[in-house]
Amino acid sequence: MFRSDRLGLIGFVIIFALSFIFQGHDKNAHQYGKDSVSKRRPPSSQIVQEQRRPQRVLPPISQQDPVFKLAPGQKGNSTGTAFSIGPGSWMTARHVLEGCQKFGIAVGAKRIEKGFNVNLNPYHDLATFETRRIIPALGFEKEPLKIGQAAFHFGYPQGKPAAIHSVLLGRVKINPGRRTRHTEPVIAWAESKRAPNFPGSLGGISGGPVMDQQGDIIGVSVVEVRRRGRILTSAPKGIQDMLARAGNPERKQSSKKLKPDINTRQFEKIGRDLRQSLSVSKVLCWVN
Repeated sequence: MFRSDRLGLIGFVIIFALSFIFQGHDKNAHQYGKDSVSKRRPPSSQIVQEQRRPQRVLPPISQQDPVFKLAPGQKGNSTGTAFSIGPGSWMTARHVLEGCQKFGIAVGAKRIEKGFNVNLNPYHDLATFETRRIIPALGFEKEPLKIGQAAFHFGYPQGKPAAIHSVLLGRVKINPGRRTRHTEPVIAWAESKRAPNFPGSLGGISGGPVMDQQGDIIGVSVVEVRRRGRILTSAPKGIQDMLARAGNPERKQSSKKLKPDINTRQFEKIGRDLRQSLSVSKVLCWVN
């Protein structure tokens, strides 16, 4: 009896010791598993960033770019938008100033600053002019545009102040529908948000600046495709050509004084600031 009891006691001790050893091993193995996962798997924010497709640079102008044919109506007294690009120098859309016997920018209640020295671009829907009043200027972006990047359009659609957020879709061309048969390269943007929100046409924002998130000019609003929710803006090639025709482009670009950071939460406020400083101004045109 004593020997069997002793053997039973010894067996119990051995089993207890082995269970303790294996239990400790299991605990260490579980901890190792956690450590190995945490070291090999990046934080979720990094995973999202790595899986997000980088924005593709806008391809060059191509003969395959789709063409929108315009049907311009009869010119009458109208309003548009312009923005300051240097001391007394302004840029707008060509069709805003075509046919105007006199024109100017609104600088206050029933106060107009007369414009002069109009320079209409024959190949792009762009124009420059001058005023005696000097307004804080905006600068131009030299970096290439990217598919999907955000843009912010400022001006006076329907003659009222507003801002538009859009996203870059790609290149298209427009046929002005005039006596000339040439087509103009432009950039197509998908309208995303209006601030304040309003229905109907964006007519009147033509000539207004299109800015990136760093506050640089990347285009000029020229055409609305309302049925598709698209805004067409001047291509970088057109802006470069217009600056060259207006004078020394380096002087125009070096005159930059305003460069606000813009995002979708406060772009409406940026628009108000630009209009208040008159860097973005309403243009009034009289044809007779």
